Amino acid sequence: MFIDADFCGAFSAKFLRRAVVDFGKHDSIPGPTKHIIESADKPVPFLLTNPSASSGFLARESGPLLCKNLSAMTTTRRLTPAALTCTAFFVVAGCRSLPNSEEPSSPLRVYSPRPASPEEEITLIRADSEVFAAVVRAQLRAGSDEYPFHIDELRYDARPYGTRSGYPEWSAGVQGAAPELYFARAGRSAIGQIAENRKRILQLRGVPQGSPFNYPQCAGVRVPKPPPSRRGSTARARVTDVHAGCPKKPESYVTVGLPLRGQPEGLRNIRDSRGELVDLNGDVWTTLVDEYLAGPSGWSHAQYAWLFKRSRWSGRLELAATIQTGIVE
Repeated sequence: MFIDADFCGAFSAKFLRRAVVDFGKHDSIPGPTKHIIESADKPVPFLLTNPSASSGFLARESGPLLCKNLSAMTTTRRLTPAALTCTAFFVVAGCRSLPNSEEPSSPLRVYSPRPASPEEEITLIRADSEVFAAVVRAQLRAGSDEYPFHIDELRYDARPYGTRSGYPEWSAGVQGAAPELYFARAGRSAIGQIAENRKRILQLRGVPQGSPFNYPQCAGVRVPKPPPSRRGSTARARVTDVHAGCPKKPESYVTVGLPLRGQPEGLRNIRDSRGELVDLNGDVWTTLVDEYLAGPSGWSHAQYAWLFKRSRWSGRLELAATIQTGIVE
């Protein structure tokens, strides 16, 4: 079947159009930061109505082989005038509708996050305050039977993901866990306000906050000790203690990502820390929690996705499941 160029242009313009994030509107804007902090443990309204992200299409086109090799074709059978006319019609029309591979290709369109509006930044700040307060509350309730475990030397970094920009420096490896898929990218001042709100929540809970630790001469807890020297060796090999540079007392460092609305696609139909399949519905929020632990026996880094669901009785977000997304020891 032949399709002309006008139809192809209309088809591509209709179906290859870039998606747009549709944020809801609200008649009133929340009050100052003090009100946001005081209501961190209470249900708050959200403006987000469509937690999907705009994405670009990467397209490469190449010229049709029929048009490219037309001059090199040789006929081995005589064509009738009607067949020749029909063949020429399709060849010429095809060459008009399809681009030439020898022409310079147009630059690829790559998706870049859209800057957030002031209203969207306020929505993100309020959502982060509630989710972060829920993380701290669940961490303080943790015991020793199942994850999350109680941490003696508990310390939080108030910055989202523990980075200066407030956004992850590398992908979490979980499909649908990019923060820009749920909120437009916030500016520096909004990220600074989020960090300040988190500091006040930690102060209200009596949890210390601080910068990360760094022990370059401390190996992971799973790193084995070097093997002893072979028997009969004249030179005595020096055995290196891979944990000599580790801290004498246990230390911890916890970071919390930005709030993600719902349960990301990469976290569906997999088992949580208790071995149960997680399939939540309702008012669900997810965030990535990274735990860095260091002690005399080495260091470890584990990342978990914490999923919260709003309780019908209290109206607050309660921890519903935790899923390990990565571990380095």
